[in-house]
Amino acid sequence: MNKRNLLIRLIKKNDMSFVIELLQSISKYKPSKSEYTKIWNKFKNQKNIHAIVAITNNKIVGYGSIVIETKIRGGKMGHIEDIVSHKDFRKSGVGRAILDKLFVLAKKKGCYKVALQCKKHNISFYKKCKYKVNAITMQRLI
Repeated sequence: MNKRNLLIRLIKKNDMSFVIELLQSISKYKPSKSEYTKIWNKFKNQKNIHAIVAITNNKIVGYGSIVIETKIRGGKMGHIEDIVSHKDFRKSGVGRAILDKLFVLAKKKGCYKVALQCKKHNISFYKKCKYKVNAITMQRLI
């Protein structure tokens, strides 16, 4: 894919159903379509979350977001979430372009670092995008 044909922009409400379909490849959770407007309104009212889509030929082919956290000492940290690209566009630079755009956004927002969680099989991709393994992530599901 020619990167000049790739547009990255902030997500819009009309993108929601396409993004949810993309996210099905990394998580099986799928909200009911009847909930989309309610979910969108709650999502957009969070001023510390910035979500973007990657588009080529008028088709959404990628998505990612960053949560900007203000720490107790005043510094800001970015948490990258939900990086996904359409299966037909993997290994074509979409994921990296999304990560680069989110990193630039974090710098503009004054973040001192950006972190993300990933599955073991994705480590090599993130290393190619200049991220380093730095800690162990643990979780407790509710």
